[in-house]
Amino acid sequence: MEIIGYLSAIGIGLLIGLLGGGGSILTVPVLVYLFAVSPIMATTYSLFIVGVTSTIATVPNILNKTIAFKKALYFGVPSLIAVYATRAFIVPAIPNEISVFGFLSMSKNSFFMLFFALLMLASAYNMLRKKQVAEEECYNCPFSILVMMIVGTTEGFITGLVGAGGGFIIIPALVLIAKTPMKQAISTSLLIIGIKSIIGFVGTPNLHELDLTLLLTLTAIALVGMYFGIKINKKIDPNKLKPIFGGFVLIMGFFILIKELITFFN
Repeated sequence: MEIIGYLSAIGIGLLIGLLGGGGSILTVPVLVYLFAVSPIMATTYSLFIVGVTSTIATVPNILNKTIAFKKALYFGVPSLIAVYATRAFIVPAIPNEISVFGFLSMSKNSFFMLFFALLMLASAYNMLRKKQVAEEECYNCPFSILVMMIVGTTEGFITGLVGAGGGFIIIPALVLIAKTPMKQAISTSLLIIGIKSIIGFVGTPNLHELDLTLLLTLTAIALVGMYFGIKINKKIDPNKLKPIFGGFVLIMGFFILIKELITFFN
């Protein structure tokens, strides 16, 4: 199973390089089901892998000046604060047994996986639906700073909980709320994902419990995948691949949801 896990790490980096995100949604399931890492610890591994990979992928975008730094600031700062606070204070405070509807209870691990499954389904829906483009795309359009900050805070909280980058929230927010051109939105999203994921990782307690060999190996393999993803991106329209990836994420989301519900009711 570990060999499949290492091969999957290539896919994680490949998708980040190819689509500007998306690979992070696979990281937690790979760690949980192929490396037998606990869901909570898997989110910590995911934050590091996604953070390092996305940050390095951002370098060419910085050199090509395709990042909207002002918009990244308004969205990113609240997101950074939210993800750090979630990892440092909220996640550790969640009890090992969580009450549901007042008379049912589930384990903390099951709660995280169920929440992650719902996130995967939402991400799949975003990839499979018809592309929505902002009515007006420009580099200096006025936009609501307050709305951007609220969405950024919400996205940071979700990232802190499940360890996924949140590109499926960031990119639509930049395009539809801030009227950012799609190419610039993808570049800006990678910057936000990279920095906030690393901040979330740093804010996680008990980092000494991580298996550094596994963490660094998966990160290195993901970086190799990312390199080839960037190369392929220049030759193939990523939008043609999104429905395929979206379908895969949809199937995985339903698989995790059903598996965890069966475990819960048994």
